[in-house]
Amino acid sequence: MDFFEIFNIPFMQRAFLGSILLAILFGLFGTFIVPRKLGFMADGISHASLLGIAIGIFVGFYPLAFAILISAIFGFLLARVNDYSRITQDGLVGVFLAGGMSGAIILLSFMPGYRPELLSYLFGNLLSIQWLEIYGLTSLFILAILLFRIQWRSLVITTVHSDLAHVIGMPVTRTKYFLFIGTSVTLICGVKLLGIILVSALLIIPVLTANQIGRSFKSTLIATQLSGIIASVFGILLAYIFDIPSGPSIALLLVFTFISASIYSNIKKHKRIYQN
Repeated sequence: MDFFEIFNIPFMQRAFLGSILLAILFGLFGTFIVPRKLGFMADGISHASLLGIAIGIFVGFYPLAFAILISAIFGFLLARVNDYSRITQDGLVGVFLAGGMSGAIILLSFMPGYRPELLSYLFGNLLSIQWLEIYGLTSLFILAILLFRIQWRSLVITTVHSDLAHVIGMPVTRTKYFLFIGTSVTLICGVKLLGIILVSALLIIPVLTANQIGRSFKSTLIATQLSGIIASVFGILLAYIFDIPSGPSIALLLVFTFISASIYSNIKKHKRIYQN
């Protein structure tokens, strides 16, 4: 098969389009989640959402619908926990993870037989991405971009200096709920591409990579988007060519780009020190 014919295959078109939309969304949310030291939230929410997937499989209805609902509830509770000093955010994420995973495992134990669809949710599956999901993801993308545009200044200020945001009257609470719920829902939308186990990689690693080479907020944001998009597209190509799960393929490329950026950053740093 000619290499360029890959782009004419319908399921590959869906995978490429979905990965680009997701990489942009993850890059936006990750830019504000990672500096808040909430990377663990991604793992906790995605793993806890397995309960929703298990419920969907059990009742025979679209599993991601239940996963999105549960993740949105978890995101809401995580945003609300700041109002209570006795509960920490990382502690609550641990509760979500343990409760969601345990509930899912127990529920799945009542379902006899082999469940191949479960593997696609755990590790990602290019073939399982449908046009209806692309339409839904596109709608989420448009809505998220509009909300980011409305709340951009508040997001930046609350991330850089939370106390200052309160003093100058920024809508801190509204921004927090948007960020947490939006991140949680976006994580679940990426499950079919990367899988529950690795979906957090697309939220966290591009931001860490961009921090190695970005010199300003704007350049860091652009580098975050580019690293996520490039790793996703080439990860999908490798997954198709070598017949491997898309999630691990994309995650490994993300790790490779992070290591490369770190090496480049250290070389430049030592070079400047030597010149001075």
